[in-house]
Amino acid sequence: MRSTTLLLALLLLSSAALAHDPAGRATYLGNEGVLVTRGQTKVLFDAFYNNSYGQYTLVPLVIAKAMLKGEAPYDGIDAIFVSHVHGDHFSAGPTVEYMRAHPQVPLYGSVQIKDALAEEAGADDPLLARVIAVDLAPTDAPRSFSIGELSIDVVAIPHAGDRPEIQNLAWRVTLDEQTTVIHFGDAGTVAEHFDRHAEHFAKRRASAAFPPYWFYADEAGKAIIEAHFNADQVIGVHVPAAATGHGDAARARFGGDLFTDPGESRELQDSPARSEQ
Repeated sequence: MRSTTLLLALLLLSSAALAHDPAGRATYLGNEGVLVTRGQTKVLFDAFYNNSYGQYTLVPLVIAKAMLKGEAPYDGIDAIFVSHVHGDHFSAGPTVEYMRAHPQVPLYGSVQIKDALAEEAGADDPLLARVIAVDLAPTDAPRSFSIGELSIDVVAIPHAGDRPEIQNLAWRVTLDEQTTVIHFGDAGTVAEHFDRHAEHFAKRRASAAFPPYWFYADEAGKAIIEAHFNADQVIGVHVPAAATGHGDAARARFGGDLFTDPGESRELQDSPARSEQ
């Protein structure tokens, strides 16, 4: 009961903040799911999944239903971004359900993501026309896109634990030319994977970066944050569900900011004057 009350309180606070704050804001959904907004421009990262693998945070049902119905603050979504195919980041079923309910919203992901959606929805389903599939290897140059009020860059950073069969994408998205965020999916803390894209990361200053929490856990990860993240704020995600309700303790343990409780949010500082380095 206490955790449910806390979640509802967080949701009410987040909704009120989003309703009245034109500045950038990141709101936590669960695991690596994040809603990023700036004014009326809104994007979702890794928001539709249904597997906790027995240890990670699922998107609470109240949030999942609000997203599907397009209720505030989840109305007017401009794009969905998916890092990779694992079930604690992406599940084809709920993603197809959302895309059918919101026929104007595009999805950006890997070829593996599009293949999974085609298998779920059918190869001739019209929603596949809204899937922008990126086929990138870790050594490939970044790709860039532009849609409406969004500027989008993406590189492939190998999945933690040496998983070359998984396409893991790091999306950098700028909203309204003001608020830039980077979502790293399940990137590993291997310096050479970031070093090869040093110019890409240095090119645009981010308001916030969302790495998995393990970047705080070893010296290699901390060095990558310092050398390449180029962000005003670093907010760790993918924190095990055991940390829910114990965010302060988890942040103290890892020595950095973390999202631990669905519904919590952070204001993001705009940095347009520093966007191009």
